[in-house]
Amino acid sequence: MNIITNPVKAFNQLKTEEKFPVVALIILLALELINLILNVPVNIKVSDMVMSKMSLPEKQVDMAIQMTHKLRYLSMIGGFVMYAILLFLHALIVFVVALLFKAKLNYMKALRLIIYCFIVLVIGELVNTVLIYIKGIDTIESMYDIMRTGANMFTTVEKVGAPLFVFLYAINPFQLWFIVLLAIGIKVFTESTWSKSAIICFVYWLIVTLFPVITTYFSQMAMASKGINMY
Repeated sequence: MNIITNPVKAFNQLKTEEKFPVVALIILLALELINLILNVPVNIKVSDMVMSKMSLPEKQVDMAIQMTHKLRYLSMIGGFVMYAILLFLHALIVFVVALLFKAKLNYMKALRLIIYCFIVLVIGELVNTVLIYIKGIDTIESMYDIMRTGANMFTTVEKVGAPLFVFLYAINPFQLWFIVLLAIGIKVFTESTWSKSAIICFVYWLIVTLFPVITTYFSQMAMASKGINMY
C-alpha cells in the first residue's frame, strides 16, 4: 500500500531489504490470475472473430473455433505462466538499461522494483476488463475494441492504423503511474539523479512499448496478404 500512497518512503524502506518479495509477488500473480479468468470469454469472442475472417473452408473454421473453446482454460494457464516469465524479462531490461547509463542497480533490485511497480499495471488491466464488461462483450466487433483505457479512445483504428492505435493504448494513466513509480524506485535504489532515473525509465518504456507495436505492424501485413481485415 505504501508503494501506492507514499512511494518515496516505501522504496527507502525496501532498498536495504535483501529478501525476495514473495508476498508482493503472490498478490501480483493473484490479481493477474483474476484478470485472466475474467478475460476468458473476451478472448473467446475475439478468437471467434479472427477465425471467422480466415479464408479457410467452413468446416475447418468450425473445427478451429471448437478447439479454441475446448482449450480456453489451458490457454489461460499458458498466459499466466508467460506473465510470470515476463516479470523476469522486464527486470532484465531495466537492469541492462540501468547498466548502460551506469546506474548501480543489480538484477535482484530491478526484479523487486518490477514486482512492486507492476501491481499498478495489473490494476489497470483489471479496470480495462471491467470497462469491457460494462460496455458488453457482445459489442466487441474487432480485437481492438478491448483496448479501453488509453489515448486510443480518442480516435479509431481505421483512422490511425493498428500499430499507432496499439501505441496510443500504451499511453494511459496506469502506464504513466507505473513509470513514475519506477523512476522513483530507481532514484531511491541507485541514488542517481532524477534526470538519469527518468531517462532509464523512458528508454525501458520505449523498448517494451515498441515491441507490441512492431509485432502488430508485421501481423497486419501478414493478415493483409491473406485477405484478412481485422478492423
